[in-house]
This record gives sequence, C-alpha cells and structure tokens, in this order.
Amino acid sequence: MISRLFIVLVPALWLLGLAGCTLLPEQTPQRVFLLSPPEQETAYEVLHDKVLRVEKPEAPFPLTTSRILVAPSGKEISFYGGARWADRTPPLVAAYMVEALRQDGRVASVISDSSSARSQVSLVSQLGALRSEYLSQGADGPPEAFVRLDVQLMEDASRNIIASRRFQVRQPSEGEEIEAVVEAMNQAMEVLSREVVDWVVEQLAPGHRLEKGS
Repeated sequence: MISRLFIVLVPALWLLGLAGCTLLPEQTPQRVFLLSPPEQETAYEVLHDKVLRVEKPEAPFPLTTSRILVAPSGKEISFYGGARWADRTPPLVAAYMVEALRQDGRVASVISDSSSARSQVSLVSQLGALRSEYLSQGADGPPEAFVRLDVQLMEDASRNIIASRRFQVRQPSEGEEIEAVVEAMNQAMEVLSREVVDWVVEQLAPGHRLEKGS
C-alpha cells in the first residue's frame, strides 16, 4: 500500500512542478525605498578647484545592511518588516553626499570612492545612526528620524586629517507608517547634508583656519 501511494504521489508532484505550482506559501514582496536628495539646480558658482573624493562611511552592524531600522526603546534595535532600502546603507549615504555636493556646485569636482581619478581631499566618515526612534516622542506618538554622521576631511597626499566634526539631526515623522518614516529620514538627511556641504566648503576656503572637532 505504501509503495503504491509513493508511486502515485511522485508523478503528481512532478506534474505540479511542471505547471509552475509550489507547495510553499508565497512570500510577501518587500517594498524598496530610496534615500536621495531632492532634484535641484546648481545653487552656487564654483569656489574651489579641488577634486573631492567622498568615501563610503564606516558603519557598525546592522547599519551595514539594507534594513530600515527602528529603535522602539533605548536599548533595543529592530527593523521594519516587508521594507528595505534600495542598497546597503553606507553606499546610499555616500551617494547622497556626492549628489548633494554636486548640486551645491561650490566644489569644482566631486567623485565617489569608485572613481579612478586623482583627488586632493577626501571626505571620510562614520555613520552612527540612520533610524527612527520612539525615545523622545513616547510610545503612543509617532517616531522621529535620527541621523548621526562623524565626518573628517583628509588630505590625500599626506593622509592627514585636516578637519573633523559631528553632525546629527532629528526630524519628527508625521505618522508611524513606513511611508511617513522614510519621508522623515529623507528630510533629516537633507538637513544634515546641507550642514555638511556648508562645512566642507568653509574648510576648503583659502586661508581658512581648519577646524578639528566640534
């Protein structure tokens, strides 16, 4: 009886496979979100003729993944299910900064770390946070986006750090749904990138007294 049942089941399962059927439950497709600066015209005239290289930021796990992170409490980190960034977080942040600097226009040439072109100065960084938090809003309210980036300007020839500063921004979300959270993160990144760009331009100004720490 068992052998006859096996003989009947094997062809049946084989036919299901040919028909494109599966016995496993279908997975819910993940939604993919972008982290990118808003499109705008070049804002300023060129002030510096240096070539600036933007390195991908160093980051601890789980910031090295494409997960969209949330901190429901001070000592807990989690992620939004069914959603992710379009790439791992460090490359996304680096691409964001490259585009923000290019749109600003005051630095003549801005390249990514994948470029084979020579540069005089590099923007290196450490990403400390890119997440939503419930810490200050309370468990009953919407979260807020929190971004923290420690940046350094490095002279390529000597590999010396010539200026450094920490930037961090909080941006309240209008809701708890993932669309509102992602929008708040993009807004926080926009504010942070403007501050970083202004700081970079200031540090590269001829005769400027370079700043270390802040």
